[in-house]
Amino acid sequence: MSLPSHHPFSIEYTANPHPTFARAHGGDDFIEVPEMQALLVHGYDAVRALCDHPSVSRNPMDAGFGDAEALAQRMERWPTLESAALQMVNEDGTANTSVMRELLAPDFRPSMIRKMDETVHEVVEQVCAPLRSERSLDIVKTVQEVPLRVISRLLGIEDATRDADLFLSSAPDYFRGINPVASDTDRDKAELAAKTMFEILERTVADRRANPQTDMVTQVIEIADKRGDVHPDVLVRVLVILVAAGTDTTRLSTSLAVKTLLSHPDEMEALRDDRSKIKNAVMECLRFESPTKYLMRASTEDFEIDGREIPRGRLILLSLMGAGWDPRVYPEPERFDVDRDLRGSLNFGFGSGYCLGVHLARLQVGTLLDYILDHLPSNARVIEEGITWDPGNLSLRELTALPVEIP
Repeated sequence: MSLPSHHPFSIEYTANPHPTFARAHGGDDFIEVPEMQALLVHGYDAVRALCDHPSVSRNPMDAGFGDAEALAQRMERWPTLESAALQMVNEDGTANTSVMRELLAPDFRPSMIRKMDETVHEVVEQVCAPLRSERSLDIVKTVQEVPLRVISRLLGIEDATRDADLFLSSAPDYFRGINPVASDTDRDKAELAAKTMFEILERTVADRRANPQTDMVTQVIEIADKRGDVHPDVLVRVLVILVAAGTDTTRLSTSLAVKTLLSHPDEMEALRDDRSKIKNAVMECLRFESPTKYLMRASTEDFEIDGREIPRGRLILLSLMGAGWDPRVYPEPERFDVDRDLRGSLNFGFGSGYCLGVHLARLQVGTLLDYILDHLPSNARVIEEGITWDPGNLSLRELTALPVEIP
């Protein structure tokens, strides 16, 4: 059965959501998806308000995925995934964001910031070397290892170890299967990946307790010890969240940014001539072609927003890209402009749900763009017929192939 073009799992929406944005910004602010009991939200004001609304939860279980029998079945089949989710929830059912945010403070100490910068540049030079010599390559495959290699090094998992290989191979399966609307097959893979990742991080934590270093694990342990109330299992789960925050969206952001730049050669040349614009260009690339499909929320009570009644237990899907294409906030949203005023951007969310990995994500995408500007000419051609997408991810626009030919 074919899905309607606005459906989150349709190939049409994944590859080109702009027609749905036009519909939403034309007056259909809340688009119903009855079979998911979901509301799609694309307007800037509504997305911003619902990111951190007092009547919504960031736990999609609150939208009807959480009855006792279903929870018991999930716990039996996917014990590692389900126990990890429960450990990050307070007794009243709310997400324990205070612990996560304190342990993963975005204000990293100066030594960690320097280490991030050095590590990102080293990994980009190593992984993206094919851009220097190849005449035909897949951008997705070329850049996809960068964020995982960066985060594994920052965690202190050295490249030349068996743990590093296991970590790099397990993380993508874990990220794809962690949300409750993922397929059973994806969650089966995620369960195995989770066991592997947690075992590696448990060993890493134990080693850093005995031998502190200048890495993120040591820093998180020190913060946790000052609090004095962080269970060792929660510490490992928080580190997994750090990996998620700094990797999957970054991998897709860079591929989509290359696609955008090659579609706008004049802007690409302007950026090549003036690298001081890269920081703003990263944000414009994220606005124009966001890797995030939807943020998931769930209504915990009946409430009203913009004259619309939202019943309790409804899944609410917030489009950050749709918000970035709202013409009331960003005039001519179809125009890619590296000089655009992006104050108030929702690229990384809003409020208590603001992305924990924002500094590292912007650093990685900016460094990758700088490298691409050095080695990829603006007359490189995207082979449109070779672009492929995987629509089966509710959270991300999963670009799986972006073939490019270089004259």
